[in-house]
Amino acid sequence: MIQTIALLSPIYITLFWGIIFLLQKKSDNPARWVLGLFLIFACFLYVSHAIFFSRLYHLYAFFESVYLYTGLTVYPLFYTYILKLTTLRFKSRRYLFHFLPGILFGIVSLLLTLILSPEQRIFYVKHILIDTNLKGINFSTLPGIKGWVFLLSRIVFVIQTIVYLILAIRLANQHNKTINHYFSNTEGKTMNWVRDVSIIAFVVSIAAIVFALMGRSYFIHHNLSLLGPSVFFTTIFFLVGYKGNMQRQIFEPLYEQEENNTNAESEESAENDLKSRLLKLFEQDKIYQVNDLRISTICESLLTNRTYISKLINDEFEMNFNEFVNKYRVEEAKQLLLSRENNKFTMEYIAQQAGFGSVASFSRVFKEIEGTTPGKYREKHSHKMD
Repeated sequence: MIQTIALLSPIYITLFWGIIFLLQKKSDNPARWVLGLFLIFACFLYVSHAIFFSRLYHLYAFFESVYLYTGLTVYPLFYTYILKLTTLRFKSRRYLFHFLPGILFGIVSLLLTLILSPEQRIFYVKHILIDTNLKGINFSTLPGIKGWVFLLSRIVFVIQTIVYLILAIRLANQHNKTINHYFSNTEGKTMNWVRDVSIIAFVVSIAAIVFALMGRSYFIHHNLSLLGPSVFFTTIFFLVGYKGNMQRQIFEPLYEQEENNTNAESEESAENDLKSRLLKLFEQDKIYQVNDLRISTICESLLTNRTYISKLINDEFEMNFNEFVNKYRVEEAKQLLLSRENNKFTMEYIAQQAGFGSVASFSRVFKEIEGTTPGKYREKHSHKMD
């Protein structure tokens, strides 16, 4: 009973989230659809485990090709998922080579299985995979060659784990930097969770390697030992599905803004004039109070393009657009916090008046700039109220 629960739990979770994502319209959210493929492939991995630990060795000998194919495809799929989230102009054909290792090892493994006799297939699973745990493989025999292919696939898997972890985190960091040049409110737009999911995926892989090094024979002869890895992997993949269900594709507006604001800065508008007009827009017109202020809005108001505005803010104020806007918003919030009239209003009201998207965003940004929360700031300076 315990073994059945341990074997089926990760299958149910990955299948559940995978079906939910794949049933959604692909054109509405292609990134989430790719995540669905990722989870379905993970499901097949755990189906392979279930067949193996159910001691269906002859069936597993055939199914191992599926195991190798899906195992070496999940990380490229995860990387594709991140690419879909962070770029609108994703060309699938350019990234097909990422999936070649899985296809290659899957085909080779299947061909070797077809060549082996029924007795050799059982010998391969029971002796090479279980009894010796890939140690002392005799490469002069067909079962030994199949064992060598399996071992080589594990090495490739470890390399994939490291490479795709680095690529995913790098993409997330680049994306976070980019949106800070476009949006004043980045809440719900940052990709910090991608880093968290990448680390989770890395932990999953390391755990899988550790469990493999312990030897499959240990888990076969100790049914209760399967419960620990099962709970761990089930929890991890539930979180991956939950995070994926909460996220939305947010990179597309960045391209729209860049394409819709391509008019060159007029020759008459000198840099100093542009700077003064920018400051007037913020200090007198208080455009920072616009809740979802984007750099495209500034460009339209000043009749210029994003490149000039972004460069001006970066060079003259040594900030990105997000930091520049939030500086004004925090100053506005400080005045409201110290005003006797506004002392009776909630933080929600002050956050809205200053231009923040939420109280959480207001508190986070205020603390980053002032080193304290808005509430503590008002208490500390209450004597300065009008």
